[in-house]
Amino acid sequence: MTLRALLSLTALTATFAGGAHAHPHVFIDTAFEMLFDEAGALEAVRIDWAYDEFYSLMLIEENGLDADGDGTPEQPALDAYAGLDVDWAAGFPGDFTVALDGTAVDLDGPQTHQARYEGGRFITSHIRPLTTPLDVSKGVVTAVAYDPTYFVAYDVPAAPGLSGRDDCRLDREVADREAAQAEYGEQLAEVDATSDPFEVVELPDIGVMFADRFVLTCAASF
Repeated sequence: MTLRALLSLTALTATFAGGAHAHPHVFIDTAFEMLFDEAGALEAVRIDWAYDEFYSLMLIEENGLDADGDGTPEQPALDAYAGLDVDWAAGFPGDFTVALDGTAVDLDGPQTHQARYEGGRFITSHIRPLTTPLDVSKGVVTAVAYDPTYFVAYDVPAAPGLSGRDDCRLDREVADREAAQAEYGEQLAEVDATSDPFEVVELPDIGVMFADRFVLTCAASF
């Protein structure tokens, strides 16, 4: 059983045992940077994930990244493991959405994986190119980091970056987490808690309700 599968099973059991309060089980601080090409089109997003200390420890121990047991994983081991923290090969979507007028645009698979260990946290970095560079003047461009299931809580503590243009900005629209919590509770309350506790519960797009949204604005529309 993979580490994420094990934690998913634990989380599902805790959800039914603990009631309808929304509670993620992995916490990731996300940093991202929007990358523009020479023509000014959005061509890619660089994404960093800093896992919480508990999950970082589990990743390190599960994957033997600290061979000498000194509490700090060796950089060569981190380099070899970079990109394997999630199962991209199985179709993991990356938990990051870029949208044009509310419709998600296609992102290619991750590139340029890197990993490091800082302050007790496992940090990964990758780049997601857009399948087709996006003319950001064509509509409202937004970016959101979230897990639809809310198993993982993605926070974006620092302002995202922009590279390749100096006439754009990203404005944060803060999620109404209190309203999201109430909505989640209402939906979960509709699930029959007397059913098999290991049955997968489908509550689509819960996570987006807890996620801040970033709106891109460039010079032509200032």
